[in-house]
Amino acid sequence: MSNLVLNQYRKGSGYKDVVGRLYHFPVRYLNAFAELPSAFVYYEPREGGEQIYFGAGKVLSVYEDTEDVGHAYAEIGNYEQFHVPVDFYSKPGSGTWENAKTMRNSVRRISNDLFESILAAGGVVYSNRSAPEAHESVTESLQRELRSFPEPGKRNPFVLRKIRRILESYERPSAVTNWVKKKRGDSCQICGVRGFLKRDGTRYSEVHHLFHLVNDPPAECLSPEYLVVLCANCHRRMHYADVGTLVGVSKGWKVRVDADEILLVTREAA
Repeated sequence: MSNLVLNQYRKGSGYKDVVGRLYHFPVRYLNAFAELPSAFVYYEPREGGEQIYFGAGKVLSVYEDTEDVGHAYAEIGNYEQFHVPVDFYSKPGSGTWENAKTMRNSVRRISNDLFESILAAGGVVYSNRSAPEAHESVTESLQRELRSFPEPGKRNPFVLRKIRRILESYERPSAVTNWVKKKRGDSCQICGVRGFLKRDGTRYSEVHHLFHLVNDPPAECLSPEYLVVLCANCHRRMHYADVGTLVGVSKGWKVRVDADEILLVTREAA
């Protein structure tokens, strides 16, 4: 299993990260994730951060960001925050934990010894490479299980492959989603947080379809009344959390998300 450092701001990242759950990154770093799962430590850079290592976990899978061309997500598991943040300049005997020349890369590989040393400095005993009982790496364990599958060995399941898919999907008119963003602003209609500032000076936000398009909805479900502006985190919450049945009200919709009852205003005032 390879060991990685992932640059991660804990507050105000310009990417669609969820600390301890998702890592959003440019596809130029895909090769760093060629061996999965991979152990990692989080590092918060100096510019806008505290220049510390603050947690560790495993990258379990990597998949394309279909809404942001040129970017991908890494799914994270087994995350544990350090008991003591580890300062970049605190390595015993040599000052810095990593060579400054490598720090320009937001995703980078480090040695096993360095990985274990950073964990120890953070007060974490973290079994990254060993299964609890068999003491074999996660990769070795998965490969052993895969050998029992039909037609084993045809491809390495831990290596990213580029494939071409031809899919049938519903058209999502950009004119409608752009109108919704312009009319309702760039703040999330669930949590109220404004989108981050993009390079072009505009704010980032996403538009969520209240009725999932895969369920063959009627054509009018693409109208503004059935759309809401969300931040990236709440958008994923609407897809993966415990979401109840939508109930129509005068201003739009009420819906239960986990234990919260949320009012989504989608009927525009005249």
